Amino acid sequence: MHSRLNELRDYVDAQRSALLAAATALPRDRWTERPAPDRWSMVELFEHLYKVEHSCARVIGRSAAEARAAGHPPETDAHSVLGSLDAVGLRDRTRRIQAPERVAPTGTWTADEAADRLATSRAELHEAIRAGDGLALGSVYQTHARLGEIDLYRWILFVGEHEARHVAHAAEIAEQLGAAAP
Repeated sequence: MHSRLNELRDYVDAQRSALLAAATALPRDRWTERPAPDRWSMVELFEHLYKVEHSCARVIGRSAAEARAAGHPPETDAHSVLGSLDAVGLRDRTRRIQAPERVAPTGTWTADEAADRLATSRAELHEAIRAGDGLALGSVYQTHARLGEIDLYRWILFVGEHEARHVAHAAEIAEQLGAAAP
């Protein structure tokens, strides 16, 4: 796999590991509890992350397949793209962002469903990354609802940055519920 995609895959996987570590601070049987009426439970957070990642994986995979079919050129640049979304402030939890309805949680999943579906969306993302291997993805653009026109490398990076934002969120949920243990 190309070095850029390896780096991005490793980055998103590191964020997933951090998320799961933060979540395990709260016993799984409490993952459906909300720390406050206007806050998400751990399950709702996982559902949101699944919906975002599943949607992004579909865009990345479909766009990479279309680019490959159109004879898109191979990747020749090995420079890192990590940090290319830093100015967007995705990790800034002091700024509350309302999730669009299509990626908002329904609150109907169990803890096991949430964990399983999150693993499924990660497998989908890995497959989408593999679909783009070897292509110059820095010149394949799709419109992102929040970020506008971004290339496929930044789509992958967005998944990691979005998840990094929610690693802190998962830690907050666990801390808040831990302090208010029944």
